[in-house]
Amino acid sequence: MFWIRTLAVALVAAVAVSAEDKKPAEFDAKALLGTWKITEGSKAGEMTAADKIKDPAEFTADKITLKNPEATFEFSYKIDAKASPMTVDMEILAPEGFKGAKSKGILSLEGDTMKLVYNPSPEGDRPKEFKSTKENGMHMYVMKKAKKDDK
Repeated sequence: MFWIRTLAVALVAAVAVSAEDKKPAEFDAKALLGTWKITEGSKAGEMTAADKIKDPAEFTADKITLKNPEATFEFSYKIDAKASPMTVDMEILAPEGFKGAKSKGILSLEGDTMKLVYNPSPEGDRPKEFKSTKENGMHMYVMKKAKKDDK
């Protein structure tokens, strides 16, 4: 009986250690900082024309800046890296006509590729997947981290 208990305790300890080894790496918010080239964009499933996404997105510790031919949008943002997928809550700071509008989204960061999907409706639900369709109405951007020598 002693050996069975000892074996059971050893197995429980081994499983606990193994589970700890499989924890995802801690999210490093500094990985978001910098310039991101938008490689793909869609709004409610409609792909954005390439000439409208030529300007990069800029991420600072507390702000995202997205430019397009019509306007420059600035958002404050907060990330919950413990959620799966990571969540992002944004509030528009500029332009004036949109100021104060809030949006809920999800974010994925794998190496130098970021995916951001958000609901443009302030009252809308947070997206559950990385898709922009006519049915869900979500906006989605796929971005690549710009290297220092990129223009």
